[in-house]
Amino acid sequence: MKSLLFRLLVFFLSLLTMIPSMREKTIPYDRLPVRFSVERQSEIFAPQGDTVCEYPTIIRLAHQKNEADNGTLLAAFEQWGTTYPVFASTDDGGTWQKLGNVTDDYNGYYNEWMPFLYELPADIGDFEAGTVLLAATSITGEGVTDSTITLYESTDLGRTFRAFGNVDKAGGTDWGVWEPYLIYEEETGRLFCFYSDDSDPAHSQKLVYKYSTDLIHWSEKFECVACADPELRPGMPSVVKMGNGEYYMVYEMGGVGSYSIFCKRSATLDGWGDAADYGTVVSAAGKTLGSSPYVAWSPVGGDCGTLIVTANHMAKGGSATGSDWFLSFDYGKTFAPVDNPLPYTQAGHGRCGYSPSLFVTEDGADVYYANNPPGEGSTYSIAMAKIHLADGPTC
Repeated sequence: MKSLLFRLLVFFLSLLTMIPSMREKTIPYDRLPVRFSVERQSEIFAPQGDTVCEYPTIIRLAHQKNEADNGTLLAAFEQWGTTYPVFASTDDGGTWQKLGNVTDDYNGYYNEWMPFLYELPADIGDFEAGTVLLAATSITGEGVTDSTITLYESTDLGRTFRAFGNVDKAGGTDWGVWEPYLIYEEETGRLFCFYSDDSDPAHSQKLVYKYSTDLIHWSEKFECVACADPELRPGMPSVVKMGNGEYYMVYEMGGVGSYSIFCKRSATLDGWGDAADYGTVVSAAGKTLGSSPYVAWSPVGGDCGTLIVTANHMAKGGSATGSDWFLSFDYGKTFAPVDNPLPYTQAGHGRCGYSPSLFVTEDGADVYYANNPPGEGSTYSIAMAKIHLADGPTC
């Protein structure tokens, strides 16, 4: 009965969002078919002066040989004018300590954009399970003539990182490679790197991937979204495996709406179908999200679990909390909008909420969410929220 009432609530909300004054409406947490509670909010970093911090990435270690090290939170982000700062928390996000800055001593480039943290869940080549990887875009300094997707490793819980190789290399700001996202395919032992590729003159930008079984040698480059309209600009891919075995990818689409968020599905990480297929817009009760999406899935929340999509702003419909979260309890067939667990306003802070990050614990009970809400003055802080999920009725 509760599930039916929830579906009716989503239906009526979709009607209400057609009325301009009602477009900020969301579904209250206590009306969801999963118990959803924000247990903690904390600030990871508060910069001084006019500083933009964005592209936060967060993980919770779970594959360390020393069991006492599991549960440590690591966060990194892009700070304009410096290298990637790395922070750690050993009290579940209550307090944070800076470990250091990551430096690209492999290419001799600047560390500039788009860090992504990942803990290896299994041995890959000479890299043991529990190795912390950081993938990011490095660029040359003056003139920005080259860019790389560079990999770094840490074997000391994020205290130090060593750059050891590149996934891809291309040109500068108009012809570069950006926004790496790592995901492991257990069935084949391959680590995939999805990223945005500017280097093809036939496309404004396209989404591509490579894979590796040793992190040193990478496959050829494959397209997964390369639109027939060369002016469209898919970017910022995020991929998750759901409980039904399907992979679900979200990405922004420059040239459609306000960088509307699209999605694709695949049975495998290398089976995305026709690359010219744009995919489908992600919508919830008549609303759509825009720019820098992230997707995560938890087995908690009924037979279908809970699929979460977050992004920078609302492409259609309003939000009282900066940008809604979209939740699905049927593997992404339908979504419901809820308030953002880290509310923010974009007034005067056009880069806040940019490129948020999600991490779900192995049991699915806890979701760690990192974002960059406005700080003091014109700064942007890095903050996190811990959200607890508990089962509700089946889908």
